[in-house]
Amino acid sequence: MIQKISLSQKEENKFLEDVMRGMDKQQEAMIKKADEIIENVAEFEENVRREFAMYSAKYIHEVKYN
Repeated sequence: MIQKISLSQKEENKFLEDVMRGMDKQQEAMIKKADEIIENVAEFEENVRREFAMYSAKYIHEVKYN
């Protein structure tokens, strides 16, 4: 059951500030997680490039000398 609650302007302002603070914290957490994902993707990309270069060099060596 929904019950209407009367708040003073001061209480309402505090409630809204608390809600906004909570939203800010959620946004900060989401940004931090996105930064971690971007960092992981960049690291993965670097590893793939390194592996590709290594296998390319190995293939070229095998073709050239076999």
